[in-house]
Amino acid sequence: MKKIIFIVVFCLSVGGNLYLAGSSYLKNTHTPTKEDLEILGEMTKMVLETDQYEDIASKEQVFSIEPGVSRFNVANPSSIFHYEVYVKTNEQTHIFYCDDETCANVSNGGSTYSRYSEEEPILLLKKVRK
Repeated sequence: MKKIIFIVVFCLSVGGNLYLAGSSYLKNTHTPTKEDLEILGEMTKMVLETDQYEDIASKEQVFSIEPGVSRFNVANPSSIFHYEVYVKTNEQTHIFYCDDETCANVSNGGSTYSRYSEEEPILLLKKVRK
């Protein structure tokens, strides 16, 4: 009986530790550091100055611009290519990346689903366009 209790407690302990280690690892792959936030701030300004952003803003209603970091999908975690800026509109989310390792320019690298295509904004925003 003692053996069964020990095995159960041991398995729960190992499972709990694996869960905590995994969730910590995943959090670290998507949580920006202070240096990351500075780089993302500069990238966000660069996005706002691109012709691609102007074109998006003239055709779709921009609700938010969210900088992000994803070290999970990049072979080199120190690479500039793990920084992303998401421009969320009423139709889709446009994802901007650095064009090269120096990040002299940013460009729209793709798009994905936007929560604003089916849901209302979280804050009470004035509707600029329809």
